[in-house]
Formats: sequence, structure tokens, C-alpha cells
Amino acid sequence: MKFTKDQQKILKNYFTNCNNDVFVLTNLPEVIKGTLFSRYSRSSKDLRTLFLEEFVSSKYIKDFFENQTFFNQNFLDTKKAEDFYQRILIGYGDDSVAELGGAHLAIENISVLATKSLEEHRLGLSFLEKSSRYVYFDKKVNNQYQFYKPPKILNSKFRNLYLETNNFLFESYSQIVRKLQPVLKEIYPGDENDPAYKFSIRAKACDLARGLLPLAAKTNLGIYGNGRAFEYLLINLYSDPLEEVKNLAFQIQKNLEKVIKPFILRAKNDKGLAYQRYLYSREKALKALANYNSSQKTINNSQVKLIEGDSRPVEKIIAALIFEKTNLNYKQAFQKALKLNSQEKQKILNNYLNLRENRFQKPGRALEQIYFTFEITADWGVYKDLMRHRVLTRFKQNFTNELGFFIPQEISHSAFKDLYLLATDQALDSFSKIKKVFPIEAQYLVLHSSFNRFLIKLNLREINHLTELRSSQQGHSSYRKIAQQIAQLIINKYPILKPVFKFVDFNDYDLERLKAFQKIEEKAKKLNVSPFEE
Repeated sequence: MKFTKDQQKILKNYFTNCNNDVFVLTNLPEVIKGTLFSRYSRSSKDLRTLFLEEFVSSKYIKDFFENQTFFNQNFLDTKKAEDFYQRILIGYGDDSVAELGGAHLAIENISVLATKSLEEHRLGLSFLEKSSRYVYFDKKVNNQYQFYKPPKILNSKFRNLYLETNNFLFESYSQIVRKLQPVLKEIYPGDENDPAYKFSIRAKACDLARGLLPLAAKTNLGIYGNGRAFEYLLINLYSDPLEEVKNLAFQIQKNLEKVIKPFILRAKNDKGLAYQRYLYSREKALKALANYNSSQKTINNSQVKLIEGDSRPVEKIIAALIFEKTNLNYKQAFQKALKLNSQEKQKILNNYLNLRENRFQKPGRALEQIYFTFEITADWGVYKDLMRHRVLTRFKQNFTNELGFFIPQEISHSAFKDLYLLATDQALDSFSKIKKVFPIEAQYLVLHSSFNRFLIKLNLREINHLTELRSSQQGHSSYRKIAQQIAQLIINKYPILKPVFKFVDFNDYDLERLKAFQKIEEKAKKLNVSPFEE
């Protein structure tokens, strides 16, 4: 399509080029982008022609585009965008159109506990949370440590207990994370003038000390998502048992409405409210199941149990491969796989899996035929990292301090052991007292080092991704062990599947991040930038 000079003058403001078949939309409100793509799917016109003929010239939105420049902020008039949506989008689109517009959302000074309510709803959303591994969490504002103070607890007899416990936990964390670093340098000697080594020591100290951080600790969270995912997220947040999360929902909706209002309207309309009532009623109807509770037994160690595996994993993988390469139906392909001997099966698997040169080269989709369920008991920091994997189903219990605490070896053999144990004891005592009255809010006192139990169900392809990623050298030692155990349990039960785990790292390391930081440092030197924050 050839465009006139006048047309090109308009198009260059909103598209990365006027001539090529590949281009990106720019400087347009999300509602316009989403509606334009929706109309595009039902038109024989190319996108830029459609934009000029049906959008720029539309009597409803003509004033959007007349004399607009990149710097004219009136261009983002949300009232006009909403009117445009009502008149045009409804005529052209359906629910999926809301997936074509997105927003970047930032939430600051949110509790770590609340972030998990948001991150539970992961499809269509991408999260980036402040790292307890690289950032100190002992910063004070107005001479106060930064932790969330739930009104229910502060307005109760537990006010002083809650505040004193959190302050002691943060004070203990601060002492350990700062004073442990000289000790670590003696344990893991290196070049003091090497910034990568210094930052590795700092990261190691943060790793070890973070076990004393309570879930009340305030953090920052960045979210990118499409409109449909945000709508679903909001409906669930409005129904969350935590008041902090419910209050966040109002703030999130208020701010998203300034950017993608038409895409999230149903979070609070009659349909959205009905959905919220359904979620609330469902939880209320299941409340009696809590009567099955029994007293918790302290575990004090991590555990991985293979709860459920597939009865014919190899044959199902091979059947999928035969199905794709032949004209057989699946039943016939499966029968062919059953008749193969073990050597033939192993050869097919080797051909399918062993050509990978590194973990970034992903195995094929045939591994998605097979599912496994694991029950994991691990420190809460492990849950925090594993729950972020999108392609898995997980079931969690209320977070607790009652299963015991993980104590890092570097702590247990140092002068900080007594302080660490004193802090965990106080966290457990306060948690147990508050839980009797406020079982939901008591979770704010759960520590990163506390052992918690959860289930994950995932297919073999995702297990490959999880175990290879989480066992890599720069991974946290706690979840590295879990990843290694998951892989080993499957290998033990199905030795023929060992090639799936070709790049799982079963080694142990001291300064896990040192090599990664050294690579970062090399790149930073070439760019003449400082890669590490002091």
C-alpha cells in the first residue's frame, strides 16, 4: 500500500514505519490499539489503511487525531477513549479484545504476604518483585522499620506483641546481614578489589539473613498485563480475605482506569459483583473443612514427595511423536509405542532429547503428555520462587511458623546462631498467639525461613524447565536442592527418562552468584557503567 505524504505524516506518529509489512504501534492509548486490532480481524484492509479510513476519520474519535503530536498530552483523554470504546469496540469486538491492550502497574510499600495474593493469578500477567537477595530490607523511614501493620491486629490486644516482634525480627536481620559479611569473606576468600566478589558476598549475606524477614516486610511490585487479566485479577482481589489486598484492589482499579478503563469495567459491574459473591460464597461453604485440622508436628527439614505419576509416561511421549510423523490416529500410535522394546524406546527418546546443546534449547511438546504431582515441604523462600512458574497447578495451605525453620549452615556454625534462633522462637510464639484470634492476619509474622507445605502438579516439559532453571549454579541453595530432588525422584522411578534432565545441575556451590556477577561485570566494563549498587 502506497500512502500519500499527508497520510504518511499522520502514520509516522503512530507506527514505526509506513512501508514495511512488519511494524509496531506507538503513541496510542491501549483502548485504541485493542479496538483497532479487533476491527483488523474482521476487515480485508491492511492495518494502516484501516486506521486512516475508519479510525482517524471517525466522527467519534476524529478529535483524537487532528493535529496530534507525540507531546500533546490531551491525546490521552480517557473520557473520549471510553466513549470511543462504547460506540466502536462493542460493535467490533468480544471479550478477547481486552487482551490486546495492556498496562504497566507499579505497587509500592506492599507487604510480601500481599504480593502472593496478586501473583496467584499469573496468566496474562508478568511480575517483577524487589529482590530480598540483592536489596537490604533494613531501611528505616522516620526511624521505623518498614513492615505492614494490619488494622485488625493493631486495634486488638496483640498490638504491642505484633510491633515488638516485627521490630526485633528486623533488628536481628539487620545485624546479621551487615555483620555476617566479614565472616563470609573468611569462609569464602577472594579478591577484595573485585566488585563481583564483593557483591557475591553481599548477596550471600542477604540470602542467609532473609530467613528472618517476616511476610509483613514491605516491598515493591511491578506488573505488566493485558486488560482481561487485570479484570480477572481485580475480581479475585476484591474477594481476598486480607483487608490489605481488598484495599489495594480499589487503588489498582482507580489507576488502571486512567489507562485501560474500558477493559476492566466489568470488575465492578453487575457481572463482576456476582462473580465476587460467588467466590465469597464458595469459600464460606468450604469453611467447615478447617475442622479436619490436626496439631502440627515440627519438621525442621525440607521434603519432596512424588505423590502421583503417570502409569505409561514413555509410551505416551512416543505415541505423540508417532502421531505427528504418521497418518495414524492416536490409539493406533499408542499401540505402536506399546509394542516397542525398551532399547527401541530409549533410542527414540535419545533422538528426541539428546540433541539439545544447553538448557535454553527447550525439549519438544511431547513431554506435555505426562503429568506429575509433588508434595513439597520447604522454607517459605522456596515457595516464593517456585510459585512463580506459570505452567503448573499449585495448592497451598495457610502460611505457618509451626513446621519449624530452616537454619543455614553458615548461621548455625557462627556466632549469630543464638540470635537467629531467638528471633525464630519469638516469631513462632507471637504467631501462635495471634493465630488463635486472627488466623489470616497471623501470616504477616511468618518468616522466609519457616517450613511450609504445598502441592504442585505439572507436566514433564515444565518439570524440565523448572529443574534445569532452578538447579543452575546462581540459584538459591534452598530451591536448588528441591529442583534436584524433583529430578532425581523421576529418574529413580523412570530411569529411561534420564535424558529429560540432561542439564540439571546436581553440584553444590559456595558463592553461587560469583560467576554470574563476573559476567555482568565484564559486560558493564565494556559499557563503562557500574553494575552493582552500593
